[in-house]
Amino acid sequence: MASHERQEGFLDYGSGRHKLIGRAGREDHYLHAGEWVEVWIGTRWVSVQVQADVWGWWYFLDADGVRVEVQVGMRARVGS
Repeated sequence: MASHERQEGFLDYGSGRHKLIGRAGREDHYLHAGEWVEVWIGTRWVSVQVQADVWGWWYFLDADGVRVEVQVGMRARVGS
């Protein structure tokens, strides 16, 4: 993956979905179910997979399938 694709930004929510904003020189990136994103939690990056249930609620799972709470404004970048 090219380094510009991993450029940091922040999580936001709009138009009914989560998005990655604030990446210098890059447009907002809307997240899709199944996509991997890295979020900064505490002192490290954590890879999470974007999920959506049948009612359209968004949630995030780590590599072990454990639910991870993400918040608008968290540092984030497109994962691998």
